[in-house]
Amino acid sequence: MNLDDENFLVKVEEYTSNPFQHKDDVKKIIDTVFASSKEHQFEDLTFTAKYVCGMIRVLKTAPGIPEVDSLEHVKNDLNENMKKAIEQLKEIISFGEESIQEYFTEKYFILSPQNFTNLTQLLSDLELVKKYLNHTKRQS
Repeated sequence: MNLDDENFLVKVEEYTSNPFQHKDDVKKIIDTVFASSKEHQFEDLTFTAKYVCGMIRVLKTAPGIPEVDSLEHVKNDLNENMKKAIEQLKEIISFGEESIQEYFTEKYFILSPQNFTNLTQLLSDLELVKKYLNHTKRQS
């Protein structure tokens, strides 16, 4: 994983053809991951983020998909994995500076509609990172 490459986030955006919604925050996470050698935890977080984003897409399109007969199961799975993503993110940033921990708590973890939107956008950004990481693994 080449997280210390200063052009890493630019490469992710170029590969996915999607701009980050919270690029500075993704950079803060990556800086913390790199400084504390938590690359494995970061990879787990990006996997969970990709899964959560997939579940959100299923919920948005589920009414038109006859195979999705248990929306309640999908909602429960999404809820559990959102909690998991938050815990993984908290674990990673716990190794960062206190100001970063406070910033993430205020912007992502306090329950409010805006923070939920922020969190889902951040997970969407992390999903982009996961797609790029998967791409680079296939290249090597």
